[in-house]
Amino acid sequence: MDGLISVIVPVYNVEAYVERCILSIINQDYEQLEIILIDDGSKDSSGEICDRYAQKDKRIRVIHKVNAGLGPARNSALDIARGEYLFFVDSDDYITNGIIKKLYDACVENNADIVCCGYQSGKQVFYCGGKPEILKPMAATAKMLMCENMDANAVCKLYKRELFEGIRYPACAYEVVPVTYKVFLRAESIVNIKECGYYIEKRPGSITRTSFGRNNVLYLMLSKEMQADIKKNYTELTDSAEIFYLNALITMTEKSKEDKTAIGTEEYRFVNDEFKENYKKIIQNSKISRRKKLISLLIHYGMYGWVKKIYDRIG
Repeated sequence: MDGLISVIVPVYNVEAYVERCILSIINQDYEQLEIILIDDGSKDSSGEICDRYAQKDKRIRVIHKVNAGLGPARNSALDIARGEYLFFVDSDDYITNGIIKKLYDACVENNADIVCCGYQSGKQVFYCGGKPEILKPMAATAKMLMCENMDANAVCKLYKRELFEGIRYPACAYEVVPVTYKVFLRAESIVNIKECGYYIEKRPGSITRTSFGRNNVLYLMLSKEMQADIKKNYTELTDSAEIFYLNALITMTEKSKEDKTAIGTEEYRFVNDEFKENYKKIIQNSKISRRKKLISLLIHYGMYGWVKKIYDRIG
């Protein structure tokens, strides 16, 4: 349907946050919305809250399903979405007033297939400020892989629904890694408005804030598979894909050092072996930030733990 935007919200055990999320969507000044709330087997009152709002607002559709994770939850909505455009929101987050209309207007005015915005998490603001950019798919994907004014998150982006034909999210953590770059490369034009339109809640228990373990290894494996696919099929992006992997590796290695329970585990050994193998690439790559290189140096020389303790005490 022309102009209709399907807003897709996976919901799982977020009774303290989901109402705020729903309100931020239904109160948008762009009203031509189809709001799909997927209750992914919640054990708290999240599903009941979704049903209550569906009774109040005819634009809301609720799917109740057995818990299978974020990827399958999004897929169940993708299978029934009727909108010309798609917009993903995580149910513990919320969107700023008027952002959907800004994204839609930018899409129409520039005949774009994807429009991106920035976000805030805690006190930090990401990918905001400066003039809007209109990018071709290769340039946009390179920026996404290197986190230059945009990243691989599913959220903070308005997509034409046709880009997802034949593409679905895998049933695992970090499900965006093997998907976002493929969707970007299908687009003809991508706009970045560089305005803050989204707030990410720093919630205990979220995937990115859980202790070190199998998911961290999975993140690296998915990144490595993406890197191999890009090297084979999109050679212009080979360097950018390597930077994505090296940054992921530094982050996961740092996380392994911060979790004392991880030491000696199979996952710990795998990540740290990968780090040792790629250490020279990290130090020699001019696109890796100074901060990331400093962290890598400290890890390499066994100094990360006590430097982190000092930093935490004085910070």
